[in-house]
This record gives sequence, C-alpha cells and structure tokens, in this order.
Amino acid sequence: MTWLRDWSHSEHVALRVLCLPGAGTAAHTFRHWSQLLPADIGVLAVELPGRGSRSGEPAVRSMEEILRPLSEEVAALDDRPLVVFGHSMGATVGAELCRALGRERGFTPDLMIAAACEAPRLTPRKDYSRWLTEEGVHDFLRYMGGTPPELLADEDYMRMLLPALRADLTVLATRPPAEDRPLGCPVRVYLGGSDPGVHPERAAHWRAESNGDFAVHTFASGHFFVQDKVTEVLARLRADVADLLGVVAAPAPVRRPEYRPRQR
Repeated sequence: MTWLRDWSHSEHVALRVLCLPGAGTAAHTFRHWSQLLPADIGVLAVELPGRGSRSGEPAVRSMEEILRPLSEEVAALDDRPLVVFGHSMGATVGAELCRALGRERGFTPDLMIAAACEAPRLTPRKDYSRWLTEEGVHDFLRYMGGTPPELLADEDYMRMLLPALRADLTVLATRPPAEDRPLGCPVRVYLGGSDPGVHPERAAHWRAESNGDFAVHTFASGHFFVQDKVTEVLARLRADVADLLGVVAAPAPVRRPEYRPRQR
C-alpha cells in the first residue's frame, strides 16, 4: 500500500478504523492507537505525499489529487466494517473520501467520526487563504495552539514543517468537489471544549451529512484533544463502535505484543 499504513496486530479483525491526520502531520500520529485499542479493532492511517515516510515526495495541493488514489486503496477495505476517523483537516478529507467511495466504488463506510472540524459544506466557508504565506503559517500555528514557542522559533523545525503544512492549507483553501449529497452513514463529532478554531454551532451542521444517526461529544481540551485526551477519546470511540456495530468494546490489556511490522 502506498497511501495507507496498517498497524493492526492481526489480519483477523472485526472492523478497521481508518485515521486521517490533521494539517501538517503524518500517519504516525495514530501508530500507538493499535496498542491502546482491543486487538479485534484494526488501525490504519493515511500517509499523504510529502509527510512522514513519504517526505521525499512532492506534497499534493488539491482534494482531487488526494481522493483518486486514496479511494482506490481504501476500496479494498470493504471486506469488513470500516470507521473513518479524521482529525481537523483529516475530517474534511475523510468526508470527501466517503463521498468518493460511494460515488465511484459503491462502498459506504459504516461510521464517520469528525474530530476538531466544522462541517465541510457550510457557507460561508472558512477562509484558509490568509494562512498560505510563510508568515500566515506561523500565525495559523499560534492561533490553533499546541505548538510550543520554542518550536515556533526553531528555524530548522519550521523549515521542515512549512512545505507540508502550507500544502495542506492550500487543499483546505480550494473548493471541494461539487457533489453535495450526504455521506449516507452515521456521524459522530468529537470536539475540544476550548478549541479556538472550531465553533460548536458550525460543527453541529455535520448532522446534515449523516443518515440521521448523529451525536456530538466534547472533551476538556483544545484543538489537539486527540493527543491530549487519547484515553478518553479511544474510550468514546470504542463505545460508539460497540453501539453501532455490536463489537465488544473490551478494555485493552495492560501489556500488548511487541509491534512487528507485517511483511508486504
């Protein structure tokens, strides 16, 4: 697989969670989830070009460049239930991925979880174009929080981060595909109670993307609650998955087998 990283401990899982990271981040953000979730829940994450293990590739700058190859790989996961979990930009991409899968592959994921993200089809749309300059990227990082001041002042770190983050903001600043039909699956929205970039009333419009099965859960943290409150987030995810799919949401054991990458 080129676009997906599979950290499941077994091929015999009851369902899979496909994780899409936020702007400027990479698939490894979710790598430890496989250690924290029950073994019957498989964990995969999306690795965009120009990030993480694909850092040597040119970054993509439009939603269409992401959706065509990504939907082709994700369509192969239709042999068991699939939950799409997107954080921030990842939720926007995840919603369009669900639409592309239904439109082109006849495959609808079983659940969409949108974390730290306003509804993708709202008007007026959030203006990301003001953050596309080098100074704007710095402003974006300060506005969203979560980046220590010493890293913002580290020229080497910023030089490494800027190309991917600017490319991701460009994706968000461009118009999404024209299709506007709902996702056709249940939707859960996870919010940080002190997130400066997401207004709860605008996030609540994700309801229009669902098949009618919809709920919002709020965590006591900011935009990066997915990292700050990972125990609470995964407990909520297990409960949502169990309620929807009837999967036993047993707590993860204290010790898990040592991670060994599967040979491809």
